[in-house]
Amino acid sequence: MTKRGAEYDPKEMSFLDHLEALRWMLIRSGIAVIVGAMIAFPLADWILDTVLVRPLESQFPEMKLIFLRPAGMFLALVGISLWTAVIIALPYISFEIWRFIAPGLIKTERSLMPVVIFTTVFCFLAGASMAYFLVLPYALRFLVGTWSDLVQPQLEIKEYLTFSLRLTMAFGVVFELPVLSFFLARLGIITPAFMRKFRMYAIFLIAVLAAFITPPDAITMLMLLLPLILLYELSIWVAVVGVHRKDRRE
Repeated sequence: MTKRGAEYDPKEMSFLDHLEALRWMLIRSGIAVIVGAMIAFPLADWILDTVLVRPLESQFPEMKLIFLRPAGMFLALVGISLWTAVIIALPYISFEIWRFIAPGLIKTERSLMPVVIFTTVFCFLAGASMAYFLVLPYALRFLVGTWSDLVQPQLEIKEYLTFSLRLTMAFGVVFELPVLSFFLARLGIITPAFMRKFRMYAIFLIAVLAAFITPPDAITMLMLLLPLILLYELSIWVAVVGVHRKDRRE
């Protein structure tokens, strides 16, 4: 019977043991997010005023967010706390994911854990920063700025936060593609030749992914699609490095 916190041997683990390890990984990660949300909630109003509304204020200084339900503001603060908690807990979540897959790796690959966690967090923050500083202001200018004298925009806080946080998190997640490609190549699951051969199919899937994870409009989908294609090309070269290190190890 698998015990929580035990070292797992993939050669001796059954399918149920893997599920048990996955379950505890998700439980510990969920607890980390809950703790992070409890820390972030008293600061949620400050995060909203000083961080989240800045892209909107940079384009429309006079515009104010509104809420339409009595609990609208409270629910918005809860949502901000949860999203903030995910970022706070990201290093620990990365550690949990690494600990889950580490038993299937050799000793030299396990020693890469600090590098993996740092790279994962760095790539996520790089993607989120690109969305926050570059993509989101221009998306708001294009989408919100198309009003007439007869129709004036009023943004509901839930809709604005859903749009901005979803776009920011989407960029953070897709910027993990080179990291994922490196380790899949190092594990022998994919090769650079395979990625080049199926490039067109991958671009199609990337377009579907961009449409799925971005808000439902063509502009933001294209804003994510172009970086995704560039990241895929970068991932091919990263996979080359991963395969080279794998061959040198063997």
